[in-house]
Amino acid sequence: MLRRIRVALGRLLAVALGLLCLPLACRERPVPLIGSALGSTFNSAVRLALEDATQGNGAVLVDTLLLAESSSIAASAIELASTLLGHPNIVAVIGHTNSSASLAAAQLYNDAKVVELAPTSTAQLYSSAGPFSFRMVPPDQRQGRVLAQAVAQERPTGARVAVLYVNDDYGRSLRSVVSAALDSLQLPIVAELPHLDSPGRARTVLGDIASVIQARPNAIVWLGRPTTLRAVLPAIRSALGPIPVLASDATTSWTFGGNVDGALTDVRYVDFVDLDATPEGRDFRERYRARFGGIPGAGEALAYDAMRVLIEAVRSGARTGDEVRRFLDDLGRGRPAFQGVTGPITFSIQGDMRRDPILLRIPAPESLAVVPP
Repeated sequence: MLRRIRVALGRLLAVALGLLCLPLACRERPVPLIGSALGSTFNSAVRLALEDATQGNGAVLVDTLLLAESSSIAASAIELASTLLGHPNIVAVIGHTNSSASLAAAQLYNDAKVVELAPTSTAQLYSSAGPFSFRMVPPDQRQGRVLAQAVAQERPTGARVAVLYVNDDYGRSLRSVVSAALDSLQLPIVAELPHLDSPGRARTVLGDIASVIQARPNAIVWLGRPTTLRAVLPAIRSALGPIPVLASDATTSWTFGGNVDGALTDVRYVDFVDLDATPEGRDFRERYRARFGGIPGAGEALAYDAMRVLIEAVRSGARTGDEVRRFLDDLGRGRPAFQGVTGPITFSIQGDMRRDPILLRIPAPESLAVVPP
């Protein structure tokens, strides 16, 4: 029989999909609930995972509740977490959208013994958030080394680095590890500029960019999102010429906005998955685009795999948050790694994904074929 569709109340936007439940199993043990608290494109990837899980493999013993996270501030994350934890039989949550939100909600999930599986949160502090905190990416320390080494390759002598970072948990954490990695390679930072990713803030960042230009850096490290970078990069390049720009993993979301104006061309950015590199990645990208429109990035693929691995935990017999936690801990140890579209999935004892960051380059507009979302 079909489980009833669950919906969120009040001002929270929700998308829910009930999966099949075997009647006998439902009577014997409560049906576990998997929730999500993510942005719209990530939730679309979770929906695709749910649809795929129902094809060809019989029943899946799980209920789902997908909540759209429109803000990454702590209060919003805590509100969403509280809503999800208010539902009986919840065993895991995919979320939240970024490090700030994931950290804000982590204590609630750990106290409730519910697994939090964050698709893209990289802040160092998340590694010590608790035994129920897992993530699909490695922590910032690895990313910091990759960015510093890329600067060293671009400017082997006479490097003068400007670090521009978003002033939140994600940006501050990454700034700290990038600064340490640059210092270890004796690459001087000649300017730093924090900014906020919120409506109307790009204009302020653009006004403040004069201090960076006056420092005459010959390499830019951008620790933030592509929307603000697109607003300030033309002014930087106009003043400093074709300066190398090395950007953090938050820049991966450029794929949905595209690069129609060419402002982001040749920016090199950290990613954790190259969807073009494998048949599984290419297939996911094309199926996502056909189903929802827009070109997905690594974040969407990681959200997809997060739901698939949690469904696999339930298939294996997990019916509580603690049983899901033990399943994830056992991947690559007592049981084989889970094979996702992003590659093998196993976690460290801190709950961090075992994968290495890579560097990709944003191509020129003429080489892109973006389908509007």
